[in-house]
Amino acid sequence: MPPVQKRSPVTRLPVPVRWVRALLYVSGGLTLLLAVSMLILTGISAYELGYNLMASLPGILQILLAVFVRRGGRVVFWSILVLESLLALYSLLTLGGDGRITQLILPVVILVLLLRPASRAFFLR
Repeated sequence: MPPVQKRSPVTRLPVPVRWVRALLYVSGGLTLLLAVSMLILTGISAYELGYNLMASLPGILQILLAVFVRRGGRVVFWSILVLESLLALYSLLTLGGDGRITQLILPVVILVLLLRPASRAFFLR
C-alpha cells in the first residue's frame, strides 16, 4: 500500500483578510450588477456595450483578486492596494459632480483593512 500523503494544514485567514476578501466580493458584485442592469435598461448598442464593459472592469478585477486572496503573496497585496487606491482616487475626483460620497466608503475600508498589521503579515510573509 502506498503511503498516505498528509495534506498541509489549512491556514485560517486573519480576520482583516477575511473582511477584505468579503468586501472585494461585495464591491465587485455590486459593480457587475450595476453594469448589467444599466445594459438592460439602456438597451444593447455598441456604445452602451463598450461603456458598460469599461464600467465593469473594476468589478471583474475585484472578484478575481478576491479569489486569489487565499494564496496571499506580494503580487496580490500590491494589486489590491493599487486597484483600491485608484478606485478611491476616482471617487474623489468625481465627488464634485454628483456628490457620491458613498462610492468612497468601500475602497477606503478595504484599504484600511488591507494595511492592518495582521493583513500585511499574511500577504508579505
